[in-house]
Amino acid sequence: MAEVTLRDIDPLLFERIRRLAVARGWTHEQTCLILLEQGLFSSEHEVRSGFENREVDVLTEAIKALHELPAGAGL
Repeated sequence: MAEVTLRDIDPLLFERIRRLAVARGWTHEQTCLILLEQGLFSSEHEVRSGFENREVDVLTEAIKALHELPAGAGL
């Protein structure tokens, strides 16, 4: 699985992510992955009109594959 590093994240945004992780009992990695996935799903409709059908299919499959990956180690 690829790694993603967030640098210079706004402290307020980091705190919001941390609070959500604690409230849900998720690791920081799980929380960020879920938030990223939800953001992609909510944005997909907006960008869908800008993609050809093949590109949408590939993006959808990539998102599905990410969703099926096991959670990484906690921070």
